[in-house]
Amino acid sequence: MTLKVLDLFSGIGGFSYAAEHLVGGFETTQFVEIDPYCQKVLRKNFPNVPIHDDITTFNATEGQFDILTCGFPCQDLSIAGKQEGIGEGTRSGLFFEILRLARQIRPKFILFENVRNLLSHSEGETFQKVLQEIAKAGFDVEWSVIPAKDVGACHKRERLWFIAYPSSVNKDRTESTFQAGRNTSTSSTSASTNTDSERLQGLRAKHQLREGSQEETPCWSSQPYTLDPDWRGYLSQPTIRRGDDGFSNRMDRLKCLGNSIVPQVAAVPLARIKQLDNLT
Repeated sequence: MTLKVLDLFSGIGGFSYAAEHLVGGFETTQFVEIDPYCQKVLRKNFPNVPIHDDITTFNATEGQFDILTCGFPCQDLSIAGKQEGIGEGTRSGLFFEILRLARQIRPKFILFENVRNLLSHSEGETFQKVLQEIAKAGFDVEWSVIPAKDVGACHKRERLWFIAYPSSVNKDRTESTFQAGRNTSTSSTSASTNTDSERLQGLRAKHQLREGSQEETPCWSSQPYTLDPDWRGYLSQPTIRRGDDGFSNRMDRLKCLGNSIVPQVAAVPLARIKQLDNLT
């Protein structure tokens, strides 16, 4: 069955590209993106998908989408920013708009992405708050840190990915499926019971064999979603120069790329979602 995607904070469509063209089994039916240049890119590459320009005014109905993909703003969580957290008035605080929509839609899955520093921001209290708020909305969570270099990129670009699914569905799944590093936040306090090691490791992006068994425990895997290893051969600028620096719309492009995700990395948790969906 094809999973209908609501792509929030869409940027230039990295989530949707990974979902539809790398993993398959997904169909993006709505974008929510405020940046005008990003909207132009989305219209070019996904001409039949509507775009709403403001998450705070977007509403949906129960069951309208199967999965929400959410690379919510990192400016207040990144070590490069002021680290003001997810409080009221912060850009990263738009996280709560995701939960508002999750309560409206009750999707099968929510896929979140943000900087690794979310784990350690405010000595871990911010991530605990995130887990608690997701739990209060009725979802359990599992997560992993996946660097872009793990799929063959030439830069580290560590990102935290976490998948939420309804707590009621999780109870029907086999316990062994989520043994490695699972966090099931079923109350506002249970999220704080994990050790620091578990909080940092989450689910490793590789297959693991259960002790004493040749059967693979379902776990996040980075294969086969890899980048071309010959990245040094990529052109860094067009052969026909269009300006002093060789790029048209240079600032817009750099901003879009800086805020974007690596689709091959997004494919890892998206494949995990398909795996989980097959268990229900």
